Amino acid sequence: MRLPLLAALLVSGASALFVEAAPAAACGGFFCQNVPVDQTGEQILFAVEGDQVEAHVQIQYQGAAADFSWVVPVPSLPEIGVSSSTVFARLAASAGIRFQLDWDTVNGCYPWMMEGDFGAGGGDPNAGGGPPTDGGVTVVLQSQVGPYDYTILQATSLTPLLTWLGDNDYNVPAEAGALMEPYVLMGDSMHFVAFKLQKEREVGDIQPVTLRYQDDQPMIPIQLTAIATQPDLGVTVNILGQTRSVPENFLSVSINEARVNWLQSGSNYSELINEAMDEAGGQGFATEFAGPTGAASMFAELFFAEGRYDTATLASLTDPVAFFNAMQSQGFAGDTQLLNLLGRFIPLPAELVTMGVEPRDFYNNLSGYASYLEGQPFDAPAFANELELVIVGPLRHAQELFDRNPYFTRLYTSLSAEEMTVDPVFAFNSELGDVDNVHRATGLMLCADANNGGSDAPVTITLGDGRQLLTTMYGDRTALDALPAAYDIAETGASGAPVSVGRADGRSPAAELAAANAATAALFPDRTFTLNAGTDPTAATPVAPPGRPTERNLSNGGCSTGGAAANAFGLLLFALAILRRRTLATLRSE
Repeated sequence: MRLPLLAALLVSGASALFVEAAPAAACGGFFCQNVPVDQTGEQILFAVEGDQVEAHVQIQYQGAAADFSWVVPVPSLPEIGVSSSTVFARLAASAGIRFQLDWDTVNGCYPWMMEGDFGAGGGDPNAGGGPPTDGGVTVVLQSQVGPYDYTILQATSLTPLLTWLGDNDYNVPAEAGALMEPYVLMGDSMHFVAFKLQKEREVGDIQPVTLRYQDDQPMIPIQLTAIATQPDLGVTVNILGQTRSVPENFLSVSINEARVNWLQSGSNYSELINEAMDEAGGQGFATEFAGPTGAASMFAELFFAEGRYDTATLASLTDPVAFFNAMQSQGFAGDTQLLNLLGRFIPLPAELVTMGVEPRDFYNNLSGYASYLEGQPFDAPAFANELELVIVGPLRHAQELFDRNPYFTRLYTSLSAEEMTVDPVFAFNSELGDVDNVHRATGLMLCADANNGGSDAPVTITLGDGRQLLTTMYGDRTALDALPAAYDIAETGASGAPVSVGRADGRSPAAELAAANAATAALFPDRTFTLNAGTDPTAATPVAPPGRPTERNLSNGGCSTGGAAANAFGLLLFALAILRRRTLATLRSE
């Protein structure tokens, strides 16, 4: 039986948490980020090419470097590599969802506080290995990639595997064994890839990894993540392939755009998507973008273009300030990955540390601090080589993936532990159309009714589908925020159009929008508003989605996803990759 990649388990004896990024703020320096919508959580990129799948996983970890371990069960000897966090940052900036409100005018009335552009929302394994160790563990391969040491193992039973990992400084608590045991039992083809940070590396050196293996359909075994996760964990799934990708055993959810806070560029999107997924029973995905990746698309030269990164020239620049300026002009992203490299090759001088200068402030004004760098050694060739290995090479490879694969889909969900009971599988459906990541609406302020410069004037917002909502610039959003978060909930698969399944709560987005509009209209008793609240295709009697999995847990020889284990040893389990439902069925029947 051919098995796909099963799961990646990040385990740590120290406290391991999902790291939440700080909200973007106004910033004039190099190390600033401006993405459309802040979505913290897990990010994955799948590229499906024939019978090969390549998975890029962004690892988020907090704890001691010495405690970092990542154990990945795979069905065969995989190709291991590293990716770059810039890949995920640029996907978010280009294909991430955003909300754009364009303003119309009446009698010269225009929102006084919205001058300007308000609407823009915000390596292959090396030959090697060794003989079998005592107790049924075979060391197939030992190597390095990026900041990691890794070992590929085979094992015939669980206890020797855990013993070997512990003896070789892979920090895997014994309590995690129950989660690994099913994979040990899956047969001779199963391999375990164990990652740890090299001894001289810090947590800041952690970068995304790539695993290429044999299969043709992505899946995330999210059940394993339930043991140690945060509530409403955001999961972004980016999929490259021949056609659009859709959830096969989760529901497809369309957000209710009447609920979007258009006056603040969709600032309530995270809350909206959390509630939309809850309304879908906790197991759904919203499609944020779907479209081609050709030469005319946003993905053309998104990650790499010949001549953009000239590390050979950088290697010749012996002055650290000149090196930094040239690196910035070449387009290197000012992210935490680059900040960490700068800390290694152009460290913050001790004198400035005692003065309280922060690293970001130092690098954002490196020219101003140039005198403090005099006499400090600087290895330009080593820095340039590290840039090539850590950033440029992975970006070049990511561009090759996008150039080879004609279609890209970006999906998003949020899941809490109690909702991680079914592993989402994704299918390719060539019959479905594109999805724009930019959602547009038109605002109209009726200033004839305004006082105080227009801040209390009625505002109509016309959505892309023709529905209209009534609000005011600074008015109470209570009625709008109470609207259903999901507009349509449907089943999707490898063929055919989405099939609406109805709402389990029986609510009507259209009826509730009409009521919210009426409540706002009551604030203007001298006016008559004619508004289109739309028709509601989802007000059917609640039904169970046909064919949806009903089994809630993977049962096999002590495998448990209960919360007690997480309390016992505080481990983070990030489940990645592809576990076929036929594989699950086989396990359950054993």
